Amino acid sequence: MKRKLLIPVVLGAALAAMGAYSMSWFRRDTALEGSGTVEARNIRVGSKVGGRIDKVLVREGDTVEAGQVLISFDDKELQASLAQSRANAVKAERGFRPEEIAEARAAAAQAKAEYEQRRNGYRQEDIDAAEADLDRATADEVRTRLDFQRYDSLAQKDLVSKQQRDTAEANWKMAAALKQNAQHKLDELKRGYRPEEIASAEARYHQTQATLEKFEHGSRPEDIAAARAALAYDEARYRERQVLAPSAATVEVLDVRPGDLIAPNAPIATLLERDQIYVRIYIPETEIGRVRVGQKAEIRVDSFPHQTFSGSVEQINQQAEFLPRNVQTREERVHQVFGVKVRIDDSSHRVLAGMAADVKLNPAS
Repeated sequence: MKRKLLIPVVLGAALAAMGAYSMSWFRRDTALEGSGTVEARNIRVGSKVGGRIDKVLVREGDTVEAGQVLISFDDKELQASLAQSRANAVKAERGFRPEEIAEARAAAAQAKAEYEQRRNGYRQEDIDAAEADLDRATADEVRTRLDFQRYDSLAQKDLVSKQQRDTAEANWKMAAALKQNAQHKLDELKRGYRPEEIASAEARYHQTQATLEKFEHGSRPEDIAAARAALAYDEARYRERQVLAPSAATVEVLDVRPGDLIAPNAPIATLLERDQIYVRIYIPETEIGRVRVGQKAEIRVDSFPHQTFSGSVEQINQQAEFLPRNVQTREERVHQVFGVKVRIDDSSHRVLAGMAADVKLNPAS
């Protein structure tokens, strides 16, 4: 009788145990877990133009806001270039002043007169004057030659001194040279200007005429566009006189001082974005199908063991890899895993880069 009574009791206990096991099986936590190190997205900032640093307004470890000035450069050269570009743009827009047009008109008229003079040759009055000069020089040459001949004859008879004879000879030679110069000048006037002189005068005339037409018509549309482009370029360069924080961040690396010379496009500082912190965990290939972008997560860090921070899956690597050695998991290391980037939502900014973190992915709905 005792044996018969034990059989139902044992069966009941077994059924109860199986039921409890089944309930625990269906209620077990199926969330995926992983661990890693908190990282922050960094930004390397600098200037496109570079130059000599004038002021350093922050230090390593400072928190900065978007648009805050970090470093400023000596901007004297940039200011001068910008002022010149603005003046050129205004001049291109407004055209030339009346006095500039009048000056160009006068220059063109003068160049035209010079060209016509060379093309037509010398005036007859100039030629007549040159002929008169030649006649006077010829008469002086004849007179001084006769004086020399007379003094030379008297000197041979010792009737005049040798000095008087030499003076008469010098006067004759000087008069002969003046006659020769007058003859060359007359010949030049009769021949007129050389072809290269005429061509040069014509080129100057056409150049001044083109300048006058440009002044009268004003700037061409392409010149105005070029002036505007040059102004926009110099304005962009002028803005680069300061290095600004692109977003709210913490200054991680800044090793420059006032007076340092910085090359264009050289990184000057490294910033860590305060709102862009994340931890990367690794999920086995057999479980990656349970992970979705946007999936919610719970994060704990050793520095705040009693607080849970919320987060979400931001990225899932598209290519599998072997598990890194510094990540602990129950899976065998030879198994392939996928990297999962989990963004941490921490408005208090207490979670810092470098902290160890444990991540629990909530089941995807």
